[in-house]
Amino acid sequence: MSKPERLGIVSYTNVAPLHWGLRPWGPEVGFVHGVPSELNAALLAGGIDLTLISSVEFIRHRDQLSALPDFSIATRGAVRSVMLFHRAPWSELHGARVALTSDSATSIALLQELLKGDGIPATFAVRPPDLPAMLEEFDAALLIGDIALREAALGRSVHGVVPLVSDLGELWFERTGLPFTFAVWAARRGSPPSDALVAELREARRRGLADLDAVAAAAAARVGLSPAVMRSYLSNFRYFFEAPEREGLAHFARLIDPSFEPTQLHFLEV
Repeated sequence: MSKPERLGIVSYTNVAPLHWGLRPWGPEVGFVHGVPSELNAALLAGGIDLTLISSVEFIRHRDQLSALPDFSIATRGAVRSVMLFHRAPWSELHGARVALTSDSATSIALLQELLKGDGIPATFAVRPPDLPAMLEEFDAALLIGDIALREAALGRSVHGVVPLVSDLGELWFERTGLPFTFAVWAARRGSPPSDALVAELREARRRGLADLDAVAAAAAARVGLSPAVMRSYLSNFRYFFEAPEREGLAHFARLIDPSFEPTQLHFLEV
């Protein structure tokens, strides 16, 4: 009997269309849920076989990983769930102390590159994703995922002040004119997913995008926002890995590693 495949499932709403109607089947496939940083580590350690891995980890470990050629989590502009909350305007963050989410390496690298590109020095420390606690100690706070989406949409006062909010996807697009690819489906080299699993993932994506209203409604109560807001949010993402998304990923890779060459990325033939 073949070894069961372990599929990492990111616990954020923006990936929900990729998992719509997807269920573990028999002994062949099991699910492991977690935030990106947890699933990145599990894939690299061999604890899971396939997951949406943060793009920065795919770049850093490009000698160990292979990606599916037609999946991504990307935006061409605002992402609405990778957000910097800050007291002073972006241009006045010189010397700011920034609290970083512990959930995503890609968002941290993106923020650092954006600040560096604008000539804004800052100091950083990782903290649990709790906006009031972060802004009690720091000048700015990076949040991602559903908590970032909710806090930005609600615009609530924190310690008596409604913080300013910068969307990192939007800032990236303004500066580069390129999409930002946040994640790709990846496996360890030499351990590709089965054709059956890849087919199931493609079918789940087809269902999710065809029934985005239902996906949004299912997420709305959990996140605490309206179905209309969730529908608008999900429709903003690019779930296919097309030429602009590849170009955006390569540009980001060159920023964080000047030795990068696009030919170093490996994609599965499935």
